[in-house]
Amino acid sequence: MRRGVKVVVWTVVFAACAGAGAFVAAHTNPFPPGVEDPGARPTTPPPTSPPPASERWRLAMVSVTHHELHVGGTCRSNWRTIGTITVDAEGTVAGDVQANVRSWGCDFSVAQVQSKLVELQVSGDRSGGRIAITFSIIGSAPTGSQDLGGFTATVERIRPRGEIVGGGHAGIGVHAQRPDGDLGTYTNEGEIQLDCATAC
Repeated sequence: MRRGVKVVVWTVVFAACAGAGAFVAAHTNPFPPGVEDPGARPTTPPPTSPPPASERWRLAMVSVTHHELHVGGTCRSNWRTIGTITVDAEGTVAGDVQANVRSWGCDFSVAQVQSKLVELQVSGDRSGGRIAITFSIIGSAPTGSQDLGGFTATVERIRPRGEIVGGGHAGIGVHAQRPDGDLGTYTNEGEIQLDCATAC
């Protein structure tokens, strides 16, 4: 047999063996049953911790308000606001609370109907050891009434911000003042107590 023919024959034999070996390797599991593939990735995701639960806070606010008229005389109203607000995992504050009038009066006779109840929406944020809230009026009763002492005229202007102490308490002083548009003045003085009702 010529040398050139031998080279061709052996080349064909080697190619056939290589192809057979590749086929067997592709269809054979190198790790028998019970032996774990060290390079395999787990098919089940690792357990994740549950997201932190929302905090629930009790809110109580007393408000002493008065409306000093430019023409003389003053109207006064005292209010107590209570309700529950929540703080979510991102620190966002939300909730609805209710304000009820405790007493009111003017230095002169009035024909207007005094509001007895005001519904308020609370928003704000908690960051670290501090909490800040604001109020928005969403309704009042009786229908067509108004607060003669200035609570509804000032409550949306207060910006309570305080430090949380003892793991779940904040006491915040409140003050707001604004003109009534007729050379008179509305004033709101009060205090807010916030107490966490859950683990804070």
